[in-house]
Amino acid sequence: MPAVSVIVPSYNTEKYIGECIESVLSQTLQDIELIIVDDGSTDGTFSIAKDYAERDPRVKAIQQQNQFAGVARNNGMAHATGEYLYFLDSDDFIDRDMMKSMYAAAKSCDADVV
Repeated sequence: MPAVSVIVPSYNTEKYIGECIESVLSQTLQDIELIIVDDGSTDGTFSIAKDYAERDPRVKAIQQQNQFAGVARNNGMAHATGEYLYFLDSDDFIDRDMMKSMYAAAKSCDADVV
């Protein structure tokens, strides 16, 4: 079981999704899984996500009909196996030590939420 499941709902963010994915995969905490749920994009977003999934076993690329971000988040949670969940928008990116810091903080006090 990975320490953290990062769930990224995505819709038509082909300009940004690569930087988002790279920021997750370059985390200093490597014990993660990345679940990208494409919400019916009409651009190349899912193709980019699928390419990463084919190259890195920590990445899962899921495609659904357009049902909006909330449904995509729920779909991602249904596929998550991590001890903790983290939601990240597909047009955002995170600092490379963020997961390590948040996971350590959660474990240090047995927190449910950080």
